[in-house]
Formats: sequence, structure tokens, C-alpha cells
Amino acid sequence: MYGNTGKILKINLSTGEMREEYYDEEFAGMFLGGNGLAAKLIYDNVPSDVDPFAPENAIVFTTGPLTGTPVWGTSRGHMATISPYTNLFADSNYGGDFGAAQKKTGFDAVYITGKSPGPVYLLITEEGGKIKDGTRFWGKDTEETIAALEEEEGKGSVCASIGPAGENGILFANIICGGKRYGAAGRAGMGTVMGAKNLKAIVAKGSKKTEVADMDGLKNFLKEQFQVLKKNTVGTTSLGTPSLINILNSRGILCTHNNTRETFEHAQDISGELIKEKYTEKNIACHGCPVACGKKVHVPEGEYAGESVKMPEYETLYAMGAMLDNRDIVSIFNGNHVCDLMGMDTISMGVTLSFVAECMERGIVSETEIGGRVNFADGNGMVNLIKKTVKKEGIGKYLAMGSQRLSGNFGKDSYKYLYSVQGLECAGHSARGLREMSLAYSTSTRGGSHHDGRPNYGVPQQPDPGFDSQPEYVIRSQASCTVADSLVMCRFTVEKGLGEFGGLIGENMVKILNYVTGWNLDVKDLEKIGERIYNLERLINVGRGINRKDGILSYRVMHEPIPDGPSKGRYCAKEDLDRMLDKYYALRGWDQNGIPTNEKLAELGLNNAQSGC
Repeated sequence: MYGNTGKILKINLSTGEMREEYYDEEFAGMFLGGNGLAAKLIYDNVPSDVDPFAPENAIVFTTGPLTGTPVWGTSRGHMATISPYTNLFADSNYGGDFGAAQKKTGFDAVYITGKSPGPVYLLITEEGGKIKDGTRFWGKDTEETIAALEEEEGKGSVCASIGPAGENGILFANIICGGKRYGAAGRAGMGTVMGAKNLKAIVAKGSKKTEVADMDGLKNFLKEQFQVLKKNTVGTTSLGTPSLINILNSRGILCTHNNTRETFEHAQDISGELIKEKYTEKNIACHGCPVACGKKVHVPEGEYAGESVKMPEYETLYAMGAMLDNRDIVSIFNGNHVCDLMGMDTISMGVTLSFVAECMERGIVSETEIGGRVNFADGNGMVNLIKKTVKKEGIGKYLAMGSQRLSGNFGKDSYKYLYSVQGLECAGHSARGLREMSLAYSTSTRGGSHHDGRPNYGVPQQPDPGFDSQPEYVIRSQASCTVADSLVMCRFTVEKGLGEFGGLIGENMVKILNYVTGWNLDVKDLEKIGERIYNLERLINVGRGINRKDGILSYRVMHEPIPDGPSKGRYCAKEDLDRMLDKYYALRGWDQNGIPTNEKLAELGLNNAQSGC
């Protein structure tokens, strides 16, 4: 078999048992790897009613058929679990070098269950896995842990680690993955699950190479396509994802002041252009990627004054900047670095802070009630609140709950000020201004994620495209995201390097997969694979009680039009969402409660999966 190895390593931390399992090419043709492999393992092995903190829950690290090939943006890895934050299936595509290192061990998947009696880390090599004592690393930050373990395990080893946030059970803790450019497996508490298992880190070390069916054909194709990649990523290489700040603000879709408005008058102060002009030291890239969208920035003052740290991505600038009315870029550098060291999701952190700030502004909750205060436009205060959250100290024990649980705690009309779907705070791609994102968030497996369905920035958003065409687009976009996460590829190399804007599957993605695997797929075949995997993810969530009612958008998105700016007047009324959902479910072959029908499952070859109908 080309691309994949067909090997899975299963580890039970409670018993210490390890065993290898195998799959064949037919299975690979149905689920590819990465996201598809992780979803299949969780669906087949994790009880549908599992408590996310229970030993029976699993966290799965996977690679795809493109991992370890010359294709740009394929050093990435994927992971999945049942989220302690949303109580649903959650997965994450992450950068850095850990995915490539795992592929070199020969294991396409490392499936981890159980709970160790004490802190441990895992070493994964071509010979299998070893459980090693991790007591001396417990309490250390991610940077310290990664550096120490990579030195200890020697040349070629790459570490993925949680920080104190995961150890302390912060519900939106993440996992930081080593490499020249660190990657974060964020959103929905991936690091929380590792912490619950007393698993501090995983180190991968191997030398196996990914076998490619037609290496000459693949290299020739990449050579021909390289200029397309360079042309389409000029802005990304120059500014990184912060290039979006001024672009989205100019379109009136940069969520600001807890999404009360969508233009930020101080956007230039947190923009990619300003960061490049005043703070950028050098570009950094994931393994083998010519785009180099990451940057190192100099911190002139505050917590990490004088240090060179990873530049905040657009999502962090949105969550810690515009949503908090915070124009202090240096405070965002410091807050982002605290989150990276502690292992904590910056989107959920920032949006939770902005939610609490508005609730306090409106008198819904007082400083006395929660032991502290959150203010808008207070960068230094934000950094201190992040540190309190990691320790669950004072107000931090409330912030650690996240906005959805806090709304339940605050009561009154606090629900009107949430910006989340299915318990997960929305990313920085407007659910009101971008018509496709209204439906994409509503039907996302993860909730408020921008990686299940993509914003259609490749197509001008003026005039208003309306809602009627969105169900078809969102279904195709979700198929593309699912396939890319299963191959495993970076969004930029799919959307820009392959010239497939809007994230839709095109001929170039199919060509690359066929060169690597020796298969003879076409676009429709690959879309069908994406559909199969997305239905499997939906089934996991259906088993945990998800249906149509859970696709509701936040109150402000459905009741309050954007008040000013270029996108003034846009929102997604309930009747518009219902109309889109009716059409979306019909196109999906799901019933009107959002449950995949047995007929659809049979069509996708998921005959043994039960829809609950």
C-alpha cells in the first residue's frame, strides 16, 4: 500500500497494554487517514455515552497518505477525541513537525485510552510504544517540556506536550506540537483529555519513509504548480494570517466588542502590516513548507519583554484584540505566549473574556460575585486574567469554564451575549456578515469552528450573496475540509497552493492523491469520501444526542443586524437558518431533524453504522 502503512498502535495507559492492529487498502480508500481514520476509530471503539474525562475516552493521533511526502504543507498531523468542552466529537489539524515524525515511526494512528496512575509520557518508535515516567515534567510549560524531552530522546525526536492548563483541567486546554514552528492542536479541550489521562507528552522518533506510487509524476506536478503557490501566498508569506485584520475590517466583518459591531476603529494597531513594520524578526515554517506563514516577533515590554516569541495568528488577534476592543498589540503578544506556554486555546479564552466583559458592562454579574473584573480595552488586565485562568485562581475559576457554562451560571439574559455554537466559541469569520458561515457553524461537527466549512473569501462578498446558494456550497466545502484533514494537508496549500479557492475539491487535489497512492479517483470520488467521513462524524454526535435543535446560532447573530459599516444590516434570522437547514438536510440525505438516514448510510457503505432512526 502506498501513502499509508496500514498500522495502528493501541495503548491502554491504565493497564500498560499495547497492541498493533492493521487495515487494508480498501479501508484506506474509504477513510483515507487523518481525520477519517480518527473518526472511524472513535466511532468503532469509544462508547457513545462515554464521559470525556473517563479512562474509556480515547485521544487519537493520526497521519494521512500525504504526510511525509514532498507535497507542501503535509508535515501536519491530526487528532481527535470526545471533547470535555462540548461533550461532542472534536478534531484538530495541527502544524509543526510532530505529524511527520509520527509517520516515520510507521504508525498511521496512535490510539490512547485509559488513565495512568501517575504522570507519564509516551515514546513512539518503529518498535512500538513505551510508557515512561513523566513526574519531573508535570507542572512545566510546553516549551520547557518539548525542549527537555527532545534532547533526552535524541536526534530526530519530536514532542507534543500539554502545559499546566491541561494538567489543571482547564476545559479548553490544547496540545503544543514541536518543530521549528510549533503547532497547536487547539479548540475543544484536546489537552484537557491528555491531562485527565495523566499523559504529559508524546515523543515520536523514527526513520521510515512514506512510499509514493509515482514519485516522478508527483514531483513534476509540484514543480509545475509551484508558481501558483508562490503567487497566491505572497500576502501570507509577507504578513501571515494577520493579513486578514485589515481585509475583514474593510469589509465590515471583523467582530468587535463581543460582536456588538463588526468594524474596529483601531484595526490598524493590531494588523499584520503593523506587526511586520515594527515587530517581526523572521519568518518560520512548518517542516518542508515554502510558504513560511509563521513569524517570530520581538516583545518590547510586559511579561516577556526582550524575548522573541511566536506571532499571534489572526484568530488570536480577533479574540484578544477586536473582540476585547484591545488595540494594545504588545499585550496580545504576551497573552498569546502565556497561552502557548500554558497550553490553552486563544479563541475560547479571548471570546470568553469578551463575553464576561459585556455581562459586567450590562450589570448581569458583578465583580463581587465572581471575584474579579473583566474590562474592554485593557490589554495588561487581559494578560493577568489569562494567568489566573490557568491556575483557576479567583475569577479564573469562572473563566476556566468557558462562555457557555458561564452563561448558565450567570442566568438572566446573558445568553443574548454569547458568540458560540454547540458550546464552542465562534472563530473570527463573521456568522452574520458571511452568509456561508451562518450555515457552516450551525452544521459544524465541532460547533463554532472555521475548519469544518470555510469562509468564501475567494469570491467577493459584495453585493450580499444571500442564503439560497449556501447549502450546496457548505456541503462541498465541508467535504473538502474533511478530505484535506484526512490527507493531511494545510488549508493554505489546498486553497492557495492548489488554486482551489473556497476550499472546494478540485482536480489538483485528486491528482496529488492519485500520484501518491496509485489510485484512479476523480473529483466525485473524493467528494464522496468526504461525505462518508462527515456522516460518520455526525453519527458520533447523534449518538451523543445531537439533532437539529443544536444547530441554533447565537442570539445576536439571529436577532441583531450588524449596526454599521460595509456589511450593515446583515444577520441570519431564524427563518433564514431554518430554510437553509431544510435544504441542507435534504441534500445531505438526512431527515429534517438532522439525522443521517439508513438509506444514506447504505449508499456511503456505512451499513453497519446505526443512525438512530
